[in-house]
Amino acid sequence: MHYPTHVALIPDGNRTWAKEKNLDSLQGHLEGLQRGIELITYVFSHTPIKVFTSWGLSTENRAKRSQQELEYLFKLYEKIGNELDSLMEKQQINYKWIGSAEWLPDHLVSYLRHQEKRHTYPKSEKYSVTAINYGGRDEIVRAVQKIIKKNIQAKDVTQELISQHSDLAWLPPVDLVIRTKWDMAQRTSWFLSWRIGYAELYFSKLKCPDFTVEKFEEALQWFDTISAYRNFWK
Repeated sequence: MHYPTHVALIPDGNRTWAKEKNLDSLQGHLEGLQRGIELITYVFSHTPIKVFTSWGLSTENRAKRSQQELEYLFKLYEKIGNELDSLMEKQQINYKWIGSAEWLPDHLVSYLRHQEKRHTYPKSEKYSVTAINYGGRDEIVRAVQKIIKKNIQAKDVTQELISQHSDLAWLPPVDLVIRTKWDMAQRTSWFLSWRIGYAELYFSKLKCPDFTVEKFEEALQWFDTISAYRNFWK
């Protein structure tokens, strides 16, 4: 079977799932993050996939969600990190947070930075990436700002240079993007826009809390069937 090297997940539909079941929207987030834990565990324990990136909170979400919901999400991000600690240590999985620290609480930023330092394994190519307060256009703006601060001349700015200053920097480009709740959102919403130009897009009708490991395996099978046609204009 031909596996992607880098899989990116847009886990949409937590609140819709909860509403359909007459539950509080926060319960939807809890169930969605539990699926995230299961998927990360599966990816690094049963597949050769090297990088798994999941979108936890977009810059747009952060600006529009209530403070109560945001505070609940911030606690869940720490919860998922703590639950995965032993797996990441055992499997030598590097942890990386991408996104902007702006508007995030100091305690969460400190926690995420601590996790990055705690789970750094130079000899390992495995990476679990979490996008929190992340936007694709915002990432490009921040990359350009970093370049400007270094007083690099405009003539010396290249695609490679921008990539080096992007959030994912040296990590491989995305091969497969998976988005749940496609009947309501069949788009990428600028997620990792600098990295997904040649990615295959897989949309599932299921809401995130219903997107189990078995459904993830179906997405990988789909990727395998089309891998022979990924010739990139050759």
